[in-house]
Amino acid sequence: MNTNLIEPLNGSVNVTIHKNYLKEDNSSYAKVQRTTAGMHNVIAAILAKTKVIDKATLVAAEMLFKEAILELLSLGISVNLFELGTLYPSAQGNIASENPNLSEIPNLSLNFTPSQEALSAVAKADISMAKLEENAPQISMIEDLSTHKKDFTVTAGKPIRITGRRLRVAGEAEKTGLFFAPQTESGKIDETESDWIKLEEGDFFKNTNTFIEIILPDTLQSGKNYTLVIKTSSGRGKAVNKTVRKLEYERAITVN
Repeated sequence: MNTNLIEPLNGSVNVTIHKNYLKEDNSSYAKVQRTTAGMHNVIAAILAKTKVIDKATLVAAEMLFKEAILELLSLGISVNLFELGTLYPSAQGNIASENPNLSEIPNLSLNFTPSQEALSAVAKADISMAKLEENAPQISMIEDLSTHKKDFTVTAGKPIRITGRRLRVAGEAEKTGLFFAPQTESGKIDETESDWIKLEEGDFFKNTNTFIEIILPDTLQSGKNYTLVIKTSSGRGKAVNKTVRKLEYERAITVN
């Protein structure tokens, strides 16, 4: 252990609110953004409460506790950790055979069951911040693959790469897609979508969460500014949700 890291740790509980796509209603669930304390932080907390035990003794004791606990676990023995909960071995995975031999039993894994005392301590933590999950598409860069320019100028009929997060276009064709919305001189777009240019499925040759590569329509007008709009129901992995998420990119796209 690097004893230079032994210092108190002050933390707060932040959570993000995620929509529950497994239910038809508008329910959500919360995820805690964790701050993890190491044993050096635990030792710092002990030193702040007592002067009877010095730092070197606590560091040595921590290493001895770790070795003893690992030795017990290697024997398949459950370990109660300071009355805070129990580490215990468990077998995971299916066994295909009706009469399995020892070689067919899956490797042991490790589970933890917290004690009521530990659960009560966590319940006392104050939530200092809660924010909605960021789930809309995000664009970090647009590159014209014919000129390799990244200055938001593109060429009609030529390929471009859009890089970012949560970009994959998926969902019902009439509700989702990638669009170029013509801007007025004041930078506004027609929210009725009557003049938006939608890319066809055949215009995509890459369509992933982190980047999209497309061939631009020939119908884009030279010298005109467009707003790039993405509407997608893409979920985790290859899943498709019912909710449509929308991005109207804030930078104007100019056609050469």
